[in-house]
Amino acid sequence: MSDTTAPRALLAAPEKAAPPPSQQIVEVARKYGVSPFKQFSQMLRLWAGKNRVEFNQYYNNAIYRTDLSADEKREFVGERGSRLLNDRLSPRSVTELRAFVRDKVFYGAMMDQLGFATPHIQAVASHSRDYGALLTLTEVPEIEEFLMNTARYPLFVKPEQGSGSVGSALILDLDKATRELVLSNGTRIDLRAFATEALEDYAEGLLFQDAVNQHSAMTKAAGRAVGSIRVVTVIAEDTPEVLYTLWKIPSPKAMSDNYWQSGSMIAEIDNASGILQQCRRGAGLEQEMVETHPVSGKTLPGMQIPHWDEVLRITKNAHKLMPQFGVFGWDIAITEDGPVIIECNANPHHMLYQLATGKGILNKDFAPTLKKIEDRGQELRSVARAKMMKHIKTGH
Repeated sequence: MSDTTAPRALLAAPEKAAPPPSQQIVEVARKYGVSPFKQFSQMLRLWAGKNRVEFNQYYNNAIYRTDLSADEKREFVGERGSRLLNDRLSPRSVTELRAFVRDKVFYGAMMDQLGFATPHIQAVASHSRDYGALLTLTEVPEIEEFLMNTARYPLFVKPEQGSGSVGSALILDLDKATRELVLSNGTRIDLRAFATEALEDYAEGLLFQDAVNQHSAMTKAAGRAVGSIRVVTVIAEDTPEVLYTLWKIPSPKAMSDNYWQSGSMIAEIDNASGILQQCRRGAGLEQEMVETHPVSGKTLPGMQIPHWDEVLRITKNAHKLMPQFGVFGWDIAITEDGPVIIECNANPHHMLYQLATGKGILNKDFAPTLKKIEDRGQELRSVARAKMMKHIKTGH
């Protein structure tokens, strides 16, 4: 019997971060002159309070850098600190629609109905749910039948709920002779094996969407896999504004744009112009600035993102649909015809901004705006609490 494990089609979650190895601690001490004791002291301070920076995140964000002042180090947040910040910007007591926003089918259907461009869903695989007029696949043979005879390729596959590109795959075609799916990374997957994996690992729902045909300027620069634009919008007063924008550039061998995949890059974009400011790859001691794409040779800093004014317009208008949320993170694909909303995130991971810029999200430029949003959230929460108490007292 062979011990060879069959290849998996859907992108697995990253391994749980391990404690920083002693070699890394020594290398930081050697390169930056920061003693192990001082590193540990800085990590402890950043682990507490609002920052919640885990030890591995301290190194990934290179917070040990000596060009950062003590105040600038305190501007960084970890993954948990990012979530706590978003909870302050969008208090959970006034954002009851979070579950709806996470539901990619329902939220996407609403956005499409309201006139926003979204990817077309061909089918959904699920053991337990029904999706009305959408084709719902509940058994392995039904998925096989769909992929063999009905699906229009290329297809992008992703979980009905989730983030970080986990469970995603870009399927270019089906080889009917061998009954194998051809993935964009060159892998070929047996049709039955894929259908079984889909239902066993994502029984709560797996979407089969039309693959987005990316704008030629983006493809020429970074390859066929869609690198979405992350736009973070906020409401400090009455009108949404853009806090920051990034381009998540996929690794040349990846099928999606999540930064934790080896070789992926992330670029800072100027909010006003849509021009790339800088691009980075990797994290911590291994992070490097990228001037030219490793495959296309295209110079990245200075590149203009197409349809930029429309990107800003649709994200701010989409935020207006749910103004009780103080922050949203939008993943936008750029096509020849304009921007397409891929996903909306009520809990955008601000560590992406930190990795792209080398600055903490709580920096002095953002701090006044973030404070206004927090104050607005507290005011909305107080109003909601007062209404609830009135309802309890009066019974209506």
